[in-house]
Amino acid sequence: MKSIQLLFSAALFASISMATPIANESPEALLPRELEERQTASGCNYYAAPRCCVPTICQCANGAIYQLNQDNLNRGLHGCDPPWGYLGASSGQFPGYCC
Repeated sequence: MKSIQLLFSAALFASISMATPIANESPEALLPRELEERQTASGCNYYAAPRCCVPTICQCANGAIYQLNQDNLNRGLHGCDPPWGYLGASSGQFPGYCC
């Protein structure tokens, strides 16, 4: 029994002594980075709030919401660049909003 414990302790010590530390990263590097600007030319991106009865739509930087551009989606392009019809000034103005 003592020999098993001694062998286990030796293996544990060897694995600890051979481990290499990870590079020290600054705390800022570990935090998720927020987007500073929209990734589309229109400034609009996909938005959905299923719990509030809002399907996938386009929401622009100013908060306005628009229909998805189905033609672009069918061609494999971004459905919000450019978006289609205006729906409202915010997601709360979406027809059928339920929150």
